[in-house]
Amino acid sequence: MELKPKISVIMPVYNTPEEEFRQSLESIFNQTFKDFELIIIDDCSKGNIQEIIESYADTRTIYIRNEKNLGVTGSLNKGLEIVRGEFIARMDSDDISLPERFEKQIAYFENNPNISILGTAIEKFPKKEIVKFPLEDNEIKYTLIFSHSCLAHPSIMIRKSVVDEYKIRYSEKNVVCEDYGLWLELCDKLNFANLDEVLLKYRWHKNSISKRKTLIQSAGSQKLMIKAQAKYFGIDSADAINVIDKHMENKIITSNDLNMLLNFILQSKYLLEKEKPEFKYGVNRVFFKDFLRKCVTDIDFIKILFSQELNEIIKLTGTEKIGMILGF
Repeated sequence: MELKPKISVIMPVYNTPEEEFRQSLESIFNQTFKDFELIIIDDCSKGNIQEIIESYADTRTIYIRNEKNLGVTGSLNKGLEIVRGEFIARMDSDDISLPERFEKQIAYFENNPNISILGTAIEKFPKKEIVKFPLEDNEIKYTLIFSHSCLAHPSIMIRKSVVDEYKIRYSEKNVVCEDYGLWLELCDKLNFANLDEVLLKYRWHKNSISKRKTLIQSAGSQKLMIKAQAKYFGIDSADAINVIDKHMENKIITSNDLNMLLNFILQSKYLLEKEKPEFKYGVNRVFFKDFLRKCVTDIDFIKILFSQELNEIIKLTGTEKIGMILGF
């Protein structure tokens, strides 16, 4: 009978520089917990990815090269189709897992059978910024729905049993925020947790992240958040979603559009304050600032920009407001 590994690690790779890729691979090979398989999905890289992998001669490694470029979402889903482990770990091809990451995540799962998805605190490097997240399921879910994504995707480990039970896959609709969309989808099905300890070093390529990609990601995240809030409270989000779609399609945004978006956000914010007054409602600031800059600048827009309602959602300096009126 074939022995199955305890953990299946899924690592998509696309044109990762060799030094960074080797650092990532070695951080997995050097884990104190040794019972894993490493599934590397090469998304049509131009470099010598296979040669780098073979240079380690580690029999726990499974190398798959896509016939055509599938993107991160397609590559992750391909990995989910073939995993054999009891647990599935995510890993990016340029990040670094600390040696005890797998050992500590497995220990947590064994002591907490009610938890299905487990992340960790991370360190952004080379800037050496520590990022910690809510630890308990309830706080994680409130944060996901009403503020921001609070699960570091490359640090995640998930039980394969729930992947099979719920047929979990990433959605192609959630461009560059496929993980956030998945967590929101699973909020009413599974329990989450985060370890308070930094167990992953997240490589922060600030200069390599295009402005357009960042704006698409932020708008997509805000859209997902609004859909989740509408589902949570049983309220209509159609107008607000249509406005964000117009923004993402670079269509003209009017003061009426802005009002429709604000109406939904304020309604959701007030409902949350009744239910959980200690929790601070949040919006995606990158999206909202970009959205305001693209609004048609008329007298109604200026009134909204300096209104108390907008100030409740996003606090802007006078300089920022003047810049938005002038379109920069």
